[in-house]
Amino acid sequence: MIDFRYHIVSIVAIFFALGAGVVLGAGPLKGTGTELVQAQADRDRAALEQARTEAIQAKSLDKYRDDYVAKVTAGLTDGKLTNQKVAIVTMPEAEGDLANTLQESVEKAGGQVTTRMSLDSKLFDPGQRQLVEPLVNELVTADITFPTDSNTYQRAGLIAARAVLAKEANKPVDTEATKILSGLGDSKLLSVKPTPKDRATLVIVVAAKPPTPAPDNSSYTDAVDFAEGLDLGSAGVVVAGTPESAQNGGLLKALRGDGDATKVVSSVDVANMPSGQATVVFALVEQAGGKAGQYGGVDAKNGVAPSAVQAKEN
Repeated sequence: MIDFRYHIVSIVAIFFALGAGVVLGAGPLKGTGTELVQAQADRDRAALEQARTEAIQAKSLDKYRDDYVAKVTAGLTDGKLTNQKVAIVTMPEAEGDLANTLQESVEKAGGQVTTRMSLDSKLFDPGQRQLVEPLVNELVTADITFPTDSNTYQRAGLIAARAVLAKEANKPVDTEATKILSGLGDSKLLSVKPTPKDRATLVIVVAAKPPTPAPDNSSYTDAVDFAEGLDLGSAGVVVAGTPESAQNGGLLKALRGDGDATKVVSSVDVANMPSGQATVVFALVEQAGGKAGQYGGVDAKNGVAPSAVQAKEN
């Protein structure tokens, strides 16, 4: 991009010089226009070279930071999730690479990812609410009790949780769970791969970057409610995303603006960085202990990580 811009500047300078030569002719100002244009071209070239140098330095520093953090934190999460089963739930348009990285982080910490549930945009389409509500009521099982003040998407999250999650360990995917998966899958609201044998107790919800232009934060109200529903049916939920997701128009921004949700659901807004991936593990451990926190670098009221969990047993 920089080389291309430089060539454009050079070509413009040449035509400018030719034009100036025609206008000025061989009079007393002969050569002045060309010299001025050449001087400006030289300044532009120097500015572009400076920008190129700064971009290279910034990229190098970013790589250094990530490599340093990865080496320093290596082993810090070892064993933190031993015997813990975790499900990964991806929001519509969430990056698969981020979900893969978080799965690796869970496994390095000794945990087992039992399944990945992908939510379809149809689930949160306002025009589909008339489908979601009756389906939720149809799929409710005898062992589910909806809170009296719960709404449609909190109930939908609880129903989805009943299929692949549980508050206690070693709960199998039974016939009721299979019925729920079939109902939600046939309605194209979500998909689950692979179908797990056992239900997990913890869950990571992978947030997507907000689209451009960014939607209003209220656009994610249903998604926040769904995450609360997942929490109702599990031992803990951590919503993980990039810094963009914690800014205006992002899921984490909406979550952190909901006082009730932040009491039970944790969030990490730097999950694309090695330090953030470690923080997701620490937040899962904290969730298993019955606590929640908001962590990261963008308006994260509880700081960079749950320090008490991080220091424990290290």
